[in-house]
Amino acid sequence: MRGSMFTVTSTDVRDRVAELIRRAVQGNAPVGITRYGHIEAVLISKERYDRLTKEQEN
Repeated sequence: MRGSMFTVTSTDVRDRVAELIRRAVQGNAPVGITRYGHIEAVLISKERYDRLTKEQEN
């Protein structure tokens, strides 16, 4: 991923899921989800996901 990524702990995701989805969709920016101090997963908008999967098909 290029640029800086907003990150949040997996524990915080449970309490802030609606906010994080909004951030990923409206800001069209990935949200890194950390466990034990390392990014383990990334939340992205469906639009961004569709672009990524379309690029892989080509």
